[in-house]
Amino acid sequence: MEDIKGLRNRIDKIDDELIKLFEDRLDIVKRIGDIKRKNSIGTVDLKREEEVIGKGVSTIKNKDYSELAQCFFRNIIELSKKVQ
Repeated sequence: MEDIKGLRNRIDKIDDELIKLFEDRLDIVKRIGDIKRKNSIGTVDLKREEEVIGKGVSTIKNKDYSELAQCFFRNIIELSKKVQ
């Protein structure tokens, strides 16, 4: 049986990866926001948001987590809109 310390170490490594990916994503979102402003395009694109959420939920292996994945992507999108 794995110990709690070992499992927490694994979580810490995953969190490190998540933060790197999150920063990369926000850097790209910022660039998209710049393009949208230059071209007078609105920040909100509901169709794109649903595509992102749908794709994320469809690729999750453990379908018990589908609702949580949907929440995860909705939160990322909301934060991304703040950056834009």
